[in-house]
Amino acid sequence: MATTYQCPVFIWQSHQGKFTARLIDDFEEGIAVGETRKEVLDHLRDYLVHRSRQDDFFWLDPDFAEGTIRQVKVAIVPEYRDGERRFPCREPIHFKLPCAVGRRASGLWAACFPTLDVYFDFFEMARFNELAVHYARQFLSDRTPRELTRFLPPAACEIETLSVSIKESSPRERTPELFPQLSRVASPVDKRSAGRIGRAWERDAEVQELMRALREESGSICLVGETGSGKTSILVEAVRRLLKEDESAAARPRFWLSSAARIIAGMRYLGEWQQRCEETIRELAGLRGVLCVENLVDLAGTGGIGPESSVAAFLIPYLRNGELRIVAEATPQEIDACDRVLPGLIDEMRILKIDELTERQALSVLELAGEFYTQNEPVIFSHAASAEVFHLFRRFQPYVAFPGKAIQLMGGIVDRKLREHGAPETGLNDVRREFSSVTGLPERFLRDDEPLVLDSLIANFGARLLGQEEAVSKVCRTIAKFKAGLNDPARPIAVLLFVGPTGVGKTQLVKLLGDFLFPGKSEKERLIRLDMSEYAGPDAAERLIGNVHGRPAELIRRVRANPFSVVLFDEVEKASSEVFDLLMNVFEEGRLCDALGRVTAFNSSIIVMTSNLGSTSSGPLGFSGGQADPEAPPVRTDARAIRAFFRPEFFNRIDHIVEFKPLGRSTIEQITRLELDGLARREGFMDRKIALAFGERLVRRVASNGFDPVYGARPLQRAIEEEVVMPLARMLVAGPEHAGKCLVIDWDERENRLLVEEKVG
Repeated sequence: MATTYQCPVFIWQSHQGKFTARLIDDFEEGIAVGETRKEVLDHLRDYLVHRSRQDDFFWLDPDFAEGTIRQVKVAIVPEYRDGERRFPCREPIHFKLPCAVGRRASGLWAACFPTLDVYFDFFEMARFNELAVHYARQFLSDRTPRELTRFLPPAACEIETLSVSIKESSPRERTPELFPQLSRVASPVDKRSAGRIGRAWERDAEVQELMRALREESGSICLVGETGSGKTSILVEAVRRLLKEDESAAARPRFWLSSAARIIAGMRYLGEWQQRCEETIRELAGLRGVLCVENLVDLAGTGGIGPESSVAAFLIPYLRNGELRIVAEATPQEIDACDRVLPGLIDEMRILKIDELTERQALSVLELAGEFYTQNEPVIFSHAASAEVFHLFRRFQPYVAFPGKAIQLMGGIVDRKLREHGAPETGLNDVRREFSSVTGLPERFLRDDEPLVLDSLIANFGARLLGQEEAVSKVCRTIAKFKAGLNDPARPIAVLLFVGPTGVGKTQLVKLLGDFLFPGKSEKERLIRLDMSEYAGPDAAERLIGNVHGRPAELIRRVRANPFSVVLFDEVEKASSEVFDLLMNVFEEGRLCDALGRVTAFNSSIIVMTSNLGSTSSGPLGFSGGQADPEAPPVRTDARAIRAFFRPEFFNRIDHIVEFKPLGRSTIEQITRLELDGLARREGFMDRKIALAFGERLVRRVASNGFDPVYGARPLQRAIEEEVVMPLARMLVAGPEHAGKCLVIDWDERENRLLVEEKVG
C-alpha cells in the first residue's frame, strides 16, 4: 500500500541559471541542485523515498500550508577581522531576501529563509517583519563582503508542492497518522531526537533510578532540581537506554516531550484546549505512553485564569485514575509553590531529587563536553579552556547550577569559532570574550592579571560627577571589592542607599556605575529602574513580583533577562511595608520568588536605593555655598532619621549609606560649563562645522537660573535649552553665514540678551 504526501518545496534560480530546491520542513538534508526545475524536484522525491526506506524513525508529516513568499529588506554592514579587532565597512549592503511564510496546523505562523538556513515560528503576523529582520541580521552579521555575496537574492523563486508516493515495505505503523493530536502537542523522544540533547555525564545513579521508576509503568514522576542541573538530560538518557533495551519501541514511541505552551497553542475558544487534552490522553493510552513535561509549574500557570482552572488542574483526575502518566521537571521552590496553589497535583507524583553536582563532578562534565566538541567539530576545546569556564561561573554566577548554562556558553564559543574561521584551538581569551558578551561584564573584571587602580577610578568618576567626592569614593571602593572577588557570592554584589537632597547627582552616579560595570549593554539592559512611589498601595507586593494569574512582573522579567545589571529603587521610602518584606530576602540571599515559585537571582546585580530621608538644612534645600561661600549654614544628612524610618532588620542588610552633599555655587558653575561644552557635539553644529566657546557671564547666569532650591540642578538642562539653544537655533536657520566659524557666546548684561560673536584668528 502506498501513501501520497504533499510536501512544500522552495525553488530558486541563481543568476547563472542553476536551480536549487529545498524542503521547507527539512532544513538538515532536504536540498537539491540541478540544471532544471524537474531535475531538482526528482532529486528531492528520490531522497524522500530512500530516506523512508532506510530510516525507521522517519515519517513525512508536512505542516506548512497557505505558503506565500514575502520579500524582507535588510541592511548589513560588512566587516573585516584581524584577530579580535573588527573593521566595519563604510557602507552597508542592502539585501532583499525571499522568505516563505505559511500556517502550521496548530495555528502558528511559520517562516523560513531558504537561502540562509534560517526558520522560525511566530504568533502574530503583525510582528513578522520585525522578527524576520532580526533573524536575518543575526545570521548575516560579522561577515566580510565576500562572505555576504553568497547570500545575494536569487534571480527568481517560487513555492512548489511536491507529490511523493511512499510504499510501505512492512506493516509498520505511522505514528502521525495514528496519533494526530499527540503529534501536534508533543514530539516523540526516540533515538534520533534523544541524540540532539546533551549527555547526562556524571549522572549514572540518577539515570538508573529514573529507569527503574519508568519500568514500573505506573505513577507519575517529578524530577526536582535547580535550573540547569541536568534534569532534561537525565530524562532523555534514561529514555535512550530504555530504547536500547526494547528495539520494538521504535515503531510505537512511548515517550513524548511537550510543554504547557505547546499544549494550548492555537486554542482560541472556550473548551478547545480541554478537548485537545482529552484526545491526547486517549492516544497516549493506546501507546501506554508517557508525557514528558519540560516545566511542571507552567502547567499550573497556563490555560485558565488561575491554577484552579489551569492545564494542571484539568489533568489531576486523569493522573489520579491512572489514565495518564507524566514525567515533569521542577525546582524545589516551584514544588513548594505548586503544593500551595494546587495541592492535589504534587500528591499524584513521585519525587526524584536531582542533587547539584560537586565541584569535581562539574569540572569533569565540562571537560567531557570539551572533548565532545573536539571530536565532533573542527575545533580544539582544551581542558584549560573548560577549567576557565568553570572558574568564571563559580566566580561570577555561583548561583547557577552546573552544567546547563556552562555548556551553553561552551556551545556559543564553538559557534563563534566556526563563524570566524580563526585558529581551531579555543584559548582562555575566547572563553573570556564569550562570557563578557553573554553577561555584559567587561573583560577587565574577568582577568586577575589586569589591575584596577582605585585612584584612577575615583578620578574618572569624579570628572563626570562634580562635587560628590565622598559618594564617588564609596562607590568606587565597592567596585574595587567586586574586582578583587571579596564580595559575598550569596548576596547581591552590593546593596547601597543613596541619600541626600534632590538634584545633587544620585541618579547620575547610578548611571555611571552601570556604564562602567556593563558597557557592553544598552542603558535599558544595564539599568533597571523602578519608581517606588508606584508600589505604595495595598497590592504593591503583587505588582512587584506578579500573581498566579498572569506573567511575572517587570522587575522579575528584566532581571531574568539581564542578571548582570544595576537595579535602582528610586525614592524607596515611598514603598509599601510589604515591599520592604520582599526586599529583605533579596538583600540577604539575592533571591526573589514569583507567585509560582520561580526563582530570580539578584546575586549578579548591584542594588541601589535613593531617598531624601534625613536631608535637613537651616538654609535652602540642596544648595549651599560650599568652599566658595564658607559662611553658608551647614547642610547634612540626619542618620537618625534614616534609622528611625527603616526597621533594624532591613537597615542591617544595607551595605553602605552613601551620603550626597548639597552642591556649592562653584560646583554648579562647573556643571553648567560641562553641559554647555557638550552642545558642540550636537548634530546641527557638527554638520555646519561650528566651534563654540562660552563666556563666564553666560555660565554664571545659566548656573543661577538653572538651579532651584527644591529641585537642585535638574532644571539646568531646561535653562540651557531656553536661554542658549533656542536663540542659537533661530540664528542658524536664518542664514548660513556662520558655517565653519568659531562662535564666542556670552551674556550681554546691559541688553539682557545672548551675545554671539565670531572669533577672529
